[in-house]
Amino acid sequence: MRRTTMLATAFLLAAPALGNAGTYQWRDDAGTVHFTDDSERIPDKYLKRAQEVDPASAAKQPAATEPRRIEPTVPPAAQQAEDAAAADTKSKRRARLTAELTQIRSGLEGKKKELQKLHHKWMVLKGRAPSLEEAKEYQKLLAEGKANDARNPYVSKDRVFSTAGAARAAYYKKLVEVREDNARAQQLERELEGLK
Repeated sequence: MRRTTMLATAFLLAAPALGNAGTYQWRDDAGTVHFTDDSERIPDKYLKRAQEVDPASAAKQPAATEPRRIEPTVPPAAQQAEDAAAADTKSKRRARLTAELTQIRSGLEGKKKELQKLHHKWMVLKGRAPSLEEAKEYQKLLAEGKANDARNPYVSKDRVFSTAGAARAAYYKKLVEVREDNARAQQLERELEGLK
């Protein structure tokens, strides 16, 4: 009698825990549906597929209940390690971008000075300084896209062979480099702003 009373008491104490336990289902790679009342028994690779279902309503109306998805829980220590790794990666990326931006900015100053020298050399080799009206007219033609060498007031018309071609090519090559560096510096600044 005493043993029966102890079993009955144990059953009554365990009943609320059994009533609160959920039923989980998942489908494996072969398409077989599995059920369990212990979430620890769900294989790791099927955790994302596991859904909690209500066994009473599932028996009455299997299609009417919407099973809840069980999200795998990440242990706090693993989450902290993951956050620390992400912060470290972000810090390294910020340092790399800052170093590249500093290098581009320091090189850009020298390239701009060199660009001015190349422009001056090109203008000197052209051999002609246009009047203010000619320069304004040429700027207007440039804006309209109608400029050409024949209308360029900077080019000497009396010289058969101009030696300014190489200087002009060097100037435009350096101009492209300066524009590319400016664009890259702006891109790096935007990326650094996004990392804050």
